[in-house]
Amino acid sequence: MVDESQNPEWMHYYHSALLELDPKKLTGLLRKAELAIQHRLEAIATVAGGDTERRAIRDALLNLRVLELEVAGADSKPRHSHPEVSGEYVVFVDTNRRYLDVTNGVCALLGYSRAELLGKTIDDITAPELKSSVSATFQQYVNAGEMSGKYLLLAHDGRRVPIRYESRVFPDGCLVACWEPIHSAA
Repeated sequence: MVDESQNPEWMHYYHSALLELDPKKLTGLLRKAELAIQHRLEAIATVAGGDTERRAIRDALLNLRVLELEVAGADSKPRHSHPEVSGEYVVFVDTNRRYLDVTNGVCALLGYSRAELLGKTIDDITAPELKSSVSATFQQYVNAGEMSGKYLLLAHDGRRVPIRYESRVFPDGCLVACWEPIHSAA
């Protein structure tokens, strides 16, 4: 049995909805996310010490309502309420450094399918020379709430892929990062 507190269902639907650009698919994801959030709120209503998670869930629910209003008024693609979510190379990672969702651009950049990446952690695609510092850097990032800089990834075929990134921690502890590949001048 999966421990829902480590990777709750509501977080999956929430982040999927934030990344979805197809209004038809988004409407269904919004409903699933809202139902999962309501279910989780009911499940932790009487749990002592659940205030932090309850606040994060309520923040997520508010974000979904804003997104729902945008979709209802949009003529074409919805605009997400988080500017960090725009871009070709966007990743969502949980507090265990596991990928929750990625854009198609990230898949193409690294040569992995979405399913393959969602089974991986930051550590799995970090260049070997940086692996020893992943845990400490990630903890520093979580504590700071945001971070930007350069990083070196390892693609499926073994290529090293240098990127610039800007990332932010959401109230639910999940992070979103926007990448920009660094193309070397040959």
